[in-house]
Amino acid sequence: MLTNNRTQVALLGSLILAGCGGGGGSSNPPVVNPPPVPPPTGGIDRGGIAVGPIDGFGSVIVNGVRFDTSEATFIVNGAAGSQADLDVGEVVVVVGTFDDDGLNGVADRVEFDDAVKGPIEAGSIDTAAGQFRVLGQTIQINNSTIFDDSIQPRSILGLGDGDLVEVSGLPDASGRIVATRIEAEALGGNFEITGIVTLLDAGALTFQLNDQVVDYSAAQLDDFPGGQISEGDFVEAEGSGLGGNSELLASQVEYRGDVVGDDDLEAGDDVEIEGIITVFRSSSDFDIAGVRVLTDGSTVYEGGTAADLGPNVRIEAEGEYNGNATFTADKIEFKPEADLRISGIVEAVDVGAGTLQVLGIQIGTEPGTSFEDDLLDQQQFGLDDLRPNVDYVEIRGFDDSGNFIASRIERDDVDDDSIRGPGADVSAPTLTVFGVPVLTDGNTDFEDNDAPISAGDFFAAAEGRLVDVKGVWDGAQLLAEEAELEDGLDDD
Repeated sequence: MLTNNRTQVALLGSLILAGCGGGGGSSNPPVVNPPPVPPPTGGIDRGGIAVGPIDGFGSVIVNGVRFDTSEATFIVNGAAGSQADLDVGEVVVVVGTFDDDGLNGVADRVEFDDAVKGPIEAGSIDTAAGQFRVLGQTIQINNSTIFDDSIQPRSILGLGDGDLVEVSGLPDASGRIVATRIEAEALGGNFEITGIVTLLDAGALTFQLNDQVVDYSAAQLDDFPGGQISEGDFVEAEGSGLGGNSELLASQVEYRGDVVGDDDLEAGDDVEIEGIITVFRSSSDFDIAGVRVLTDGSTVYEGGTAADLGPNVRIEAEGEYNGNATFTADKIEFKPEADLRISGIVEAVDVGAGTLQVLGIQIGTEPGTSFEDDLLDQQQFGLDDLRPNVDYVEIRGFDDSGNFIASRIERDDVDDDSIRGPGADVSAPTLTVFGVPVLTDGNTDFEDNDAPISAGDFFAAAEGRLVDVKGVWDGAQLLAEEAELEDGLDDD
């Protein structure tokens, strides 16, 4: 069984964050996140961990597994916390046990650490590339990134130079942090950064975490073996400000452990990790944020094949720990980019089938679909809470063989009806976007990546292009007020 002590949890946290120093859709039929259930009374005797972004609550859902947290301890950014301190999209480590069904478990401990918290570097915001920098770390935005409603508009357009933000995310092979959730923080709080110590200068009392220089001359050092920082240590540095050369003036540096090894897991423990391939040796040997993953002839693939594995591919790997800081994956699931979007009033919900209808489209869900309520702020929120003909939702998802599968569902205040997807059946003044009929007229504004264009230019290029349409749904077609051609990143 997995040991349950704070050191081990911190080590497990490094699975995701240590890398900061350095496919296709599922073919399964849509299923809904299961309703809250009491802790199972039998069949749970396998220790294990789950690492990944929070999908939802009731209690805590990670990687599609619903963990009962009634007896769990929560650690949030190194301090005692509670489930109320957590949000959808934050990357957590859950230590506990798994039920035989693979969909339920019991959490002993849940730990969250932000990847970085600090001010956005002046001039670093690149809206086209979806990037900005915080404390020497490049933050990459994609269509799956969740922006907290403390940021308005809830996109990269809501960020500005000097804004203090907290970023949770996954490291990639380029050393960037692929943001899963971004929140605004009040000015005056401490800065935080986690990573691997490089370029240690014991004389000058400095080191680097990725591109960020840390001055620890006045810092309290916590939990370091021998009491001193060493090259390659996994640490979290915290301070209240920057020096004259933009170095972090650390008030505290905490040793967070080594890369996971035999002292942390026992052979046979379950491991479930969602992350990005950071080191790729072959399709049977690669790393997810410092954890070595092996595959073999019995590994099952969902949403792709072994040939689709490679650097920067986002996957969920499940298997059993087999010693020597490795685990062999029983299953690899590819996590597709959520480049489809649909927003509107919920027309119908079928909890049993795990579907809902918006703009006439049936939308499927799966165990990993995340749910967030920005209307009533219910932390425990799911498909069965949606009210047909009342609730407005914003849905991000992907195309699974012609089916719209939701990666994320957010309930929010009523806004424009909209659809984002590939243009088809183009014949001015109409087209379809993922099957939704769209009608344009003389009042429609046409754009190409935010630049105004003519209706003629729009329709000449719309077939097969990613098209974002906003307007009014009349029950049969979307009357377009704005129609925009896009090249990938959704910045609305």
